[in-house]
Amino acid sequence: MSRWLYYLLVLAVIAPLVYLIWGPQQVTAIFVFSAIGLVPLAALIGRATENLEYHVGPIAGGLLNATFGNAPEIIIGISALQHGLITIVKASITGSIISNSLLVLGSSLALGGWRWGKQYFSARDAGQYSTMMVLAVAGLLIPSTSTLIVKNSGHVQAISIAISIILLFVYAMYLALHVFHIRAERRPRGGQEKTSDEALPEVEALKVEKQAPPNLWLSVLLLIVSTIGAAVNSELLVSSIEPITIQYGWSQVFIGIVIIPIVSNATEHGTALVIALKDRVDLSMAISAGSSIQVATFVAPLLVLISLFFSTPLNLVFQPLELAILALATILFPLISLDGESTWLEGIQLMAVYLMACFVFFFVPG
Repeated sequence: MSRWLYYLLVLAVIAPLVYLIWGPQQVTAIFVFSAIGLVPLAALIGRATENLEYHVGPIAGGLLNATFGNAPEIIIGISALQHGLITIVKASITGSIISNSLLVLGSSLALGGWRWGKQYFSARDAGQYSTMMVLAVAGLLIPSTSTLIVKNSGHVQAISIAISIILLFVYAMYLALHVFHIRAERRPRGGQEKTSDEALPEVEALKVEKQAPPNLWLSVLLLIVSTIGAAVNSELLVSSIEPITIQYGWSQVFIGIVIIPIVSNATEHGTALVIALKDRVDLSMAISAGSSIQVATFVAPLLVLISLFFSTPLNLVFQPLELAILALATILFPLISLDGESTWLEGIQLMAVYLMACFVFFFVPG
C-alpha cells in the first residue's frame, strides 16, 4: 500500500474523535474526514483479502474478494438502509457503475495513451466484459421498465427480489469461470507433466521470485480491524448526509452518484491509473469492468435481500436519468474496446460523458 494511504489513515481516526468530542454538529468536518478516511480503509481491506487468498485458495479467495472487495459500498448501503436513505443506496449503486465505466476507465485510457500513444489489449476479453456488463445493467433496467405495466408495489418488490437472486447466481457462475480459468492456466498443456529438465527454468525462477508468505492471523486481524473502521466511518458519513444536504443545498442524488463512488472506488481508481501508465491497459480495463460487474450483480442484489430485514425494503427501480446514463456507459464500453486498441482521445471522451452527467446530477432537485 502506498505511503500516502497510511497518512490518510489518520483521518479515519479523526472523524470518530470529532464526533465524540465536538458532537454531531460538526457535520462538515465529520463528512469530509469520514469520506476521505474510507479510502485507506478500503485499501487495507483489499490488502488483507489478497493476503488471505494465498492461504485459502482461489475459490474461497474469490468469495472473499467479492464480499470484502466491495465492503465500502456494502457497508455504506447497509448504513443508509438503517437510516431509511433509499435514494442514497440507489444512487451509490448506479454511481459506482457509472464511475468505474466512465471515470476510472476514461482516465486510465487518457493517461496511458498520453504516455504510450496507442495501447493494445485483448478484444476477446473485452467482449466478455461487455457481455457481462450488458447482462448486469439489464438486471437493473428490467425492474424499472416493469413499473410502466406493473403498478402494484408488492409485485414490483417481488420482481426485484427474483431478479436479485438471478443476478447473484450469474455472479457465482462468473466467479466459477475465473476459478476454472486459473486452474486451466496452471494445468500442463496436453495433460502431460513436465520433465525435470523442462521444469528446471521455472523452478529457478520461483527461487528468485519466491517471497515469504503473508502471516495468516495478521491478515485476519487486519481484515477485521479495517472492516470495523470502515463500518464506523461509513456510519458517520451516512449520518451526516442529511445535514450536509440542508447546509449546502446538495441533493442526495448528487452525493450518492458522484461523491460516495469516488471515495469508495478511490483505491481501485489509483491502481488502474498506475497500471495504465505501465502500458497494461488490459488490466485497467479488467479493474473498471470487473468493479462495475460486481456492483451490479453482487452489491445491488445483496442489498435488496438485506433490506428485507429493515422497515423500508429496497427495490431495483431507478430514475430515468440514472438508467439513461447507465445504458450509455454500457454502450460506450464495447464501442471503445471493439478493435482491441485505445488512444488518449477515447479516454477523454469517456471522461467528458462522465463530467456531463455530474453537472446534470448536481442540479437535480434535492
